[in-house]
Amino acid sequence: MNKLSTAVRIALAVLLIYAGYLALLAASLGPEIFRPLFSEQGPFEEMSIVLWVALGAILLFHDPRSPRVWALAALAFVFAAREADLHKAFTVMSISKSRFYVSPDVPVMQKIIGGLVLLAVVALIIYLARLCWQYFFRQGGLRTPVGQVLVLPVLLLPLSKVLDRFSNGLRESFGIIVPESLNQFIAAFEEGMEMAMPVLFIVALLLYQASRREAGQAQASVLSRGK
Repeated sequence: MNKLSTAVRIALAVLLIYAGYLALLAASLGPEIFRPLFSEQGPFEEMSIVLWVALGAILLFHDPRSPRVWALAALAFVFAAREADLHKAFTVMSISKSRFYVSPDVPVMQKIIGGLVLLAVVALIIYLARLCWQYFFRQGGLRTPVGQVLVLPVLLLPLSKVLDRFSNGLRESFGIIVPESLNQFIAAFEEGMEMAMPVLFIVALLLYQASRREAGQAQASVLSRGK
């Protein structure tokens, strides 16, 4: 079993404290305060957009010549656009919904352009998922501090999507109405953890840069001793 690095232990501790803070907000705030705080136009959502854009910019500044970095930066900008609801800003409904492509109310040109954009995003996700698989399981990424921190937002992403659809899914599929008090906890963790994901990616990138600098300094030290 891989030993957890100090960096990932700190990241996990901070995440647990942050999760406790989100739970406290959900338990203590009334709906009139909670709803605008965690709404689609609330501060958590707006900060998520800023952090995803910041991640993309940092990646491009880190290595603008790498195709992999460009792919990662593109995905960061896609997530920023998703949080800003741009996937439905220029069409009559979201391009990620199957109803968009079969509805007679959607113009054909919107269907074509929306479909091409969606296919490009799916291809980007598949490409990066393959890179993640290679890094984690073939190159031993899970044994490094960078990989151990990086796996946290990778796991949080599907969890946030499950939380996003949880209440609506229960209502649409089984007719179960989730109590408002539970909905507050779900919304707090969904929006809160979505904001945490780009931060964790940025931490992983900073750790990677630090490890590269240390490796370069160690190599320079060995070469200087060999002279």
